[in-house]
Amino acid sequence: MQLNSIGRRHFMVGGTAVLAGCAGVGGLEARPAPPAVAAEHGRRRYGPFRGMMPIMATPVDNDHKVDLVSQRRLVDYCIQCGAVAVGHFANASEFKKISDPDRSRLLDVVTEQVNGRVPFFAGVTGKTSADILRYAREALARGADLMMCALPYEEELDQPRTLALFQELAAAADLPIIIQDMTSTAHIFTPELVMQIAEATGQIHSINAESDDFLTKTAELQEQFKGTMQVIGGAGGRHLIHLLRLGATAFMTGTEAVEIHGAAVQAYLHGDEEAAASVYYERILPYLMFYSGPNSLRNLKMMLHMRGIIDTPNVCAPDDVPPAYGPVVMKEYLWTLERIGWNKTWPNIP
Repeated sequence: MQLNSIGRRHFMVGGTAVLAGCAGVGGLEARPAPPAVAAEHGRRRYGPFRGMMPIMATPVDNDHKVDLVSQRRLVDYCIQCGAVAVGHFANASEFKKISDPDRSRLLDVVTEQVNGRVPFFAGVTGKTSADILRYAREALARGADLMMCALPYEEELDQPRTLALFQELAAAADLPIIIQDMTSTAHIFTPELVMQIAEATGQIHSINAESDDFLTKTAELQEQFKGTMQVIGGAGGRHLIHLLRLGATAFMTGTEAVEIHGAAVQAYLHGDEEAAASVYYERILPYLMFYSGPNSLRNLKMMLHMRGIIDTPNVCAPDDVPPAYGPVVMKEYLWTLERIGWNKTWPNIP
């Protein structure tokens, strides 16, 4: 399918420009843009986010039941560490393992605990398009402020069907949409298609670009959008400093070190590239050498448990995550965490 270029324009959502001037950092204020919020729920509209937008884990107890008490602490910890928004039901949340009843309970608890302090974005990705639309309606009904959507993971869509899905999604729930791009869908979410979706729906807030070569993809999206839409970084914090240099101002990572990632982002947004680079190369990269990998979800839960935020380090059932490191590697991992100043515990972390 050939997609016609839409051309440059400012997408307006609820009368508020989605983004003005995100392509470069110079001249932008260093604090998060205050959201332009309408009175009626479901019509909240936000400008560009500037800071950390962590994806929360799903704590579970020793019986692998969802631990709502720990979930509340995790919300408070993220906000205490300066998060400008919080998200749930994405990869760091082990979202594919969450039952529908637990999803409903988690939506209620997170919305209640956030209590309007920052925006809450809910992932609505599901096995099928029908699941996505159902999750979107529930996210709206239970108080989410934005929704984030990748393509269904058990249903293959081409570009025309992807466009149709996002039109259906916008009709199903009047919430700003964050498109989540991943390696498996990078060939679908071309900059041209993203622009077409934005024009067709009027509800696209941003795109979280996490495909394999996400530096190139981010640069391509920034060039195509010309400041009309926000590109949000992710990938666990990898290449964070380089994404900042490419114009990203907000990042979705896990929650294991929100305050450290946030320190790099805020330093850069305040105009101190050297300080941001120092945090990235001296405090973030050393632990990512251990954290990243097939057992990253186990490492995330372990680190949150060590900080006193969640009551157990258990991953969600089924436990299909590779095992923890052996004693030699773990000793060096923990030495690294101590060396970078990560060893702060709840409730006085920052």
